[in-house]
Amino acid sequence: MRGRKEHQMSPIQKIRLKLKSLLPWRRTMLRPLLLKRAIAATLQGVLLGAALTLVGCSGGSEEEGRIRVTPAQIVGAYELKLDQGAERLELKADGTYTQDTVSQTHSVHHTGQWHIRKHFFDGSEVILLDAAIISSATPSNQNPQVGFGELPMYAHERSGRVALARNEVADWYYERTH
Repeated sequence: MRGRKEHQMSPIQKIRLKLKSLLPWRRTMLRPLLLKRAIAATLQGVLLGAALTLVGCSGGSEEEGRIRVTPAQIVGAYELKLDQGAERLELKADGTYTQDTVSQTHSVHHTGQWHIRKHFFDGSEVILLDAAIISSATPSNQNPQVGFGELPMYAHERSGRVALARNEVADWYYERTH
């Protein structure tokens, strides 16, 4: 009976019938190929997303002028000029520092230790341990207080020289004196 039906079929119907008989084989051969393509496309999407995230994060948080430094590059004397005084900072090669603050209300001489914290996208940060930190005078408090704590400062390049940012927003930088 089947022979008669095939004999009465048009050529297009015969091709369709042959394709249907091959379809299970074709599906099993194509399935691994389609799976490989899907995995490759997924991995490409993940890698592209990760790259865009890294670029976006670094571009949004990186402050212009921040640089990577080594201890040898930052050892030296610095000065920060403020409205009501000045601070002098000397970073020594042995990992110690001397900090002198002179203002209208306070005079502080302090020593401590420092180290460098390197950030992947954001340059280097010089950390003064147990630094003397004098709060700024405000209209409500004209008598600034001295406190002690960790003082992080990003290294910047300014006018071809290394500078340490005490407060990037206020544009307070320890400028190298020698």
